[in-house]
Formats: sequence, structure tokens, C-alpha cells
Amino acid sequence: MSDQMIPIAIINSRSETMVVASLLDAAGILVHIGGYHHASVSICPLALGGFRLTVPAFQHAQASAIILDTPGFGEFRFSYGLRRAVAKFLLVWVATIALLVIPRMIYEPESWIPSLAFIPLSVLGVPVNPQGCSEYFLARTAES
Repeated sequence: MSDQMIPIAIINSRSETMVVASLLDAAGILVHIGGYHHASVSICPLALGGFRLTVPAFQHAQASAIILDTPGFGEFRFSYGLRRAVAKFLLVWVATIALLVIPRMIYEPESWIPSLAFIPLSVLGVPVNPQGCSEYFLARTAES
């Protein structure tokens, strides 16, 4: 019986990490969340490698069985709500910039090119949450 901690999952979402960790903890499995404190200081935990869930080697098979028996496991869908919200924000932002630039283009035609440069440059400052599938390292069973 080894007490070495081995990874069971690398998850990119803080909420999914907390759900899986709570699920395992409720079943009496010791679970450690690596990178947990980075969630409050980083907008993108994916850049730090995600959250690494580790369990003791002697509980790995039990933890794998619990995760596999969870309803909805493996059903990953991208959320398009964030994409729509960012698109709406960019549309309002571009409209605002354009309303400020068009009068300047009319009254000062020689300065319109630098003014238009603010539109694409302003897009660079929009934070976007990257989405991706989580990686699970589950124990092999006799059925698989």
C-alpha cells in the first residue's frame, strides 16, 4: 500500500475542479488540488497548466470508479454565452470608437489613419476565457 500521491485529473476550470474534489472528498478519498491558490490571482489557469488533482495511489482505483459513475461524466460542451457576450462588448466598443473617430475624419482628414488604429488595438485588451477539455488519468478496470 503506497501513500504516494498520483494525478487523477488536470482540469482547466476552477468550478469543475471544486466539484470533482468535493465529490471525491465526500466519498472519503484524500484529494489534493495543485494550483488552487492561483485561481484568485490569474485570469487564465490554463496558462499555469490547470488545476492538478492528486489522490493517494491506494485510493486511485476507488476514485476512478467514483468519477466514472458520475452522471454526465465525459459530456463536454463549449459554452457560447461567453463568446456572445464578448462579441456584444466589442460591437459596443467599436461603435463608441467609431463615433469618436468619424467627426475627426471629417474635420481633420490627414489624421484619420492613426485614429482608426485604435479600433483593432482596442480588441487586444479584451480578456477571453479559453475553454478546453479536462484530462483524466483513471485506473483501468477489467471492463475497459
